[in-house]
Amino acid sequence: MAALAARSDDETCKAVGDALAADVRLDGSGINVDVVGGTVYLTGVVPTLVQKRIAQEIAVRIKGVLDVDNQLLTSPLLTRSDIDVESDVKAALKRDAWVDEKRITVRADEGTVYLSGTAVDFISRSAAEEAARTVRGVIEVVNDIAVVPAPARLDGEIAEDVRRDIERNVRIKPKQIKVEVTDGVVFLRGTVSTAAQRWIAEDIARWIPGVLDVVNELSVSGQ
Repeated sequence: MAALAARSDDETCKAVGDALAADVRLDGSGINVDVVGGTVYLTGVVPTLVQKRIAQEIAVRIKGVLDVDNQLLTSPLLTRSDIDVESDVKAALKRDAWVDEKRITVRADEGTVYLSGTAVDFISRSAAEEAARTVRGVIEVVNDIAVVPAPARLDGEIAEDVRRDIERNVRIKPKQIKVEVTDGVVFLRGTVSTAAQRWIAEDIARWIPGVLDVVNELSVSGQ
C-alpha cells in the first residue's frame, strides 16, 4: 500500500469542516475545528451526545488526522427533569438486546446519567452506555459498570482471539500491532498509519468475549 500523502493542518482542517457540514446526521453549525500537528480539536456545542460521537467518528476518518481531541459540549434543545431522563434511560436499557438491565442501576442528576452495576462483557457495558446517550436530555454519561465475565477466560485465549480478528481486518496492518493481555485487560502497542486504524484496532479488541478493558497505546505515524 502506498504511503499517504502528507497534508497540511489547514488542508486537514478544511477537510474535517467540509465533512462535518456534509453529514445529514449532524448539526455542525455550533462546531469549531482547529488542527495542530495533525491533531483535530473539536470545540463548541451540539444538541446531543450522539452528535458529539458522530463528529468524532467523522473527524477520525479524514486523511491527515493523527488524533482527535473532542471537547464538544452538549446543550439539549429541551431541558427535561431527572426523573423523566432516568425513566427513559431505564426503558432504553430494557429494550436493548445486548443489555441485562437487571444488573444495572441508573441515576440521573442535572442531566448527567450515572450507570453502575455489572455486565458479563465489554459489549454489554458499552451497549448500556450507548443506549443511555440516545435519550433526550442526557448531557453526559458516567459509566461505572464493572465487567464480570462468566466464566472468566484465560489471558492467552483472549490475546489469541484479538490477534485473529485484527489479522482478518483488511483496513489495518496486523504486523505493526502487538497484543498483550493481563488479567483480562488488553494492551495494544505498536504503530498504525491513521487515527482510524487506531480506533478500529481498539474496537475489535473490545468485542472479544472476556475483555475487561482496553488500553490503546498505539501511535499514529501518518505514513
